[in-house]
Amino acid sequence: MSAAPHTRAALSKYERLAANLEARVSTMAPHMALPTERELLEEFSVSRSVVRQAIRVLASKGLVYNIQGSGTYVCDPAVVSKTLRLTGFSEDMRHRGLHPSSTVLGHGTAEASAELASTLQVPVGTPLRMLHRLRLADGVPMALETIYLVDEVISSVDLDFDRSIYEQISDAGFVIDRAAQTITAVNLDASQARLLDQAVGAAAIQVSRVTYTDRGQPFEQATTTYRGDRYSYQIGVGRTL
Repeated sequence: MSAAPHTRAALSKYERLAANLEARVSTMAPHMALPTERELLEEFSVSRSVVRQAIRVLASKGLVYNIQGSGTYVCDPAVVSKTLRLTGFSEDMRHRGLHPSSTVLGHGTAEASAELASTLQVPVGTPLRMLHRLRLADGVPMALETIYLVDEVISSVDLDFDRSIYEQISDAGFVIDRAAQTITAVNLDASQARLLDQAVGAAAIQVSRVTYTDRGQPFEQATTTYRGDRYSYQIGVGRTL
C-alpha cells in the first residue's frame, strides 16, 4: 500500500501560512510591504509566533526582507538577499530558483603561509588544497571565490570542483557546524570586474569565512567577492546581547 500524499492538511499552521504568503508575494512588486503582523493575525486567525515563523520561512528563501521598526518587504528577485544562516552558494541559488554552476579558474596545492596556518590551526608549510573559481547563477556571473582546504581533515573526499564543496563534504559524512565571517565593502579591480561583468571600481561585498566541523576543526578558509548589485546581507540586531 502506497503512502498517503503530503497534503496541506498535514502541514503545520506556520507552514500553511508561509505557503499562502509565498503565493501572495509572487504577485507583488519588489520592495512592496507585506501586511503588518497585526493584520496577518486578524486575517488568518493565528498567533503572533505562527506569523513570525512563517515570515522567517519566506526570509530564509530570500523572498522577503525585514526592516526593524518598519515592516517586511518583498525582495527584488535580481538581488540575492543572504541571511547569516550557514549556507553555500549552490544552496542559496537553488532557494532562489536559479541554477548554480562554476568556472574553475585555478586549482592545486599551496603551502600554508603564516597567516593561513594561524587561521586554520596547522603548522606553517602544511599542504592545502587551493581552488579559485567563478560562481554563476543561470549563467550570470555572481561571485569570485578563493578557497583553501585542510587536506588532513577532508583527505577522504575526492572533490569535484565544479560542484558544491559543502554538499560533497557533507555527503562524505562530515558535519559542517559553524563559521566565522568578516563582511567588507570593497571595489572591484580590473581582473575582478572583467570576470564579474562589472565596471572597474564597482561596489562589491567581500566575505572572508573560516568554516569548522562539529569537532571544532577548521577545514576551510574562503574569500568570496560578490557583485554589489546582486547581493545583500540580512543581519538581525537587538539592544541586548
